[in-house]
Amino acid sequence: MKVKTEIWAGHEIRFVEKEPGEWWAVLADIANALSLDAKEIRRRLEKDVVSKHPLETPGGKQEMLIVNEYGVYETVFESRKKEAKEFKRWVFKMLKTLRQASGLEGFQVFRLLDKEHQKEAMSKLSRSLEQPKRISFIKANSIANKAISTKYGYGKMIKKKDMTPDMLIERQPILDDTVNLMGVVEKFGLDISVSDQVYKKHVN
Repeated sequence: MKVKTEIWAGHEIRFVEKEPGEWWAVLADIANALSLDAKEIRRRLEKDVVSKHPLETPGGKQEMLIVNEYGVYETVFESRKKEAKEFKRWVFKMLKTLRQASGLEGFQVFRLLDKEHQKEAMSKLSRSLEQPKRISFIKANSIANKAISTKYGYGKMIKKKDMTPDMLIERQPILDDTVNLMGVVEKFGLDISVSDQVYKKHVN
């Protein structure tokens, strides 16, 4: 893994390239820059936005917590520093620069961001259902995939990996609506078809 150290407002922020073009920031560095408690942040963040990575420190090599782009933005919301919004803009520009240095084209960057959106949507579904099951996640994605496939004139559902950039962009709000509606239907015991409602809104 590559490690880059950048400076923001006098604070060193280390970024780790966990996968090609996917840069994660060291949680302790962000917490220090925004006057936050790293342990409190860690307890609040979802597990899939946090990872560990060995880094060299003055005290030797240590396992450090790192957070992905979504985790960085979630952390920023907790800061009361007036500079927090500026830090968010800086992170966005810095990650864009790091990705470009990795040779990623625009659509490749979007696929990385879409991957994070997918994770968050599934995490939200898991929290909204009393007993989330694998079939629930399959259902949500199938509804979104079917809706966008139909909208673009496909006779059958195509897989997410085969979708065009425009299809993926339009798929995100459809998946969000699907996840939200599935949670509401279970919570209030509504006798409605989630797929019918989603198709009615986004396709018909």
